[in-house]
Amino acid sequence: MVRTQLIAHDKEVFDIAFSRAGGGRDIFASVGADGSVRMFDLRHLEHSTIIYEDAQQQPLLRLCWNKQDPNYLATMATDGLEVIILDVRVPCTPVATLKNHTACVNGIAWAPHSSCHICSADDQQALIWDIQQMPRPIDDPILAYRADGEINQVQWAAGQPDWIAICYNQSMEILRV
Repeated sequence: MVRTQLIAHDKEVFDIAFSRAGGGRDIFASVGADGSVRMFDLRHLEHSTIIYEDAQQQPLLRLCWNKQDPNYLATMATDGLEVIILDVRVPCTPVATLKNHTACVNGIAWAPHSSCHICSADDQQALIWDIQQMPRPIDDPILAYRADGEINQVQWAAGQPDWIAICYNQSMEILRV
C-alpha cells in the first residue's frame, strides 16, 4: 500500500469524490471546512486547483461529479439552502445555483443517464433539476417529491435510471421518476 498525505485545505476535509474523466482513475476533488473545492490529479499530487471558494467561507459539506459530463460537479454548504453547480473549465464561478429548498440541503446526486440532478433537504423535499439549459438561470425543478420527514440522503440507481432512493426518519423509499 502506498500512502500519500495531501495538505491543501486549511481546515477539515469533509468529502472526496473521483471524476469519471479519464476512466475515473486520476482526477478527484475534495471539499472542506475552509469553504473550498479543490481538484487533484493523482499523476501530479504536488499541486491542486481551487475550483471554488465560498465568499463567506461557509464550510462545504458534500460534492458529487456529474455522471455524464465530468466537467460539472455539485457542492453544498453546511446548513445551506442551495446547491452550487460548478464547471471545472471555469474555476471560481458557479454556472448555476439551485435554490428552491426552505431548509438545509442534506443530499445531492446526479442522474446516471442525463443532465438531471437531485437534491434533498430538511424541508422534506427531493427536487429534480434539469441543468441542460445552463448557463441560463435554472429557476424551478422539473419534479418535486415531499416525504413524511426530513430527507437525509438521496441516491440515483446506476443500473435503473428511472429509480431513486431517499432516506428519512426510520424509512427508506424507492421512487420511480
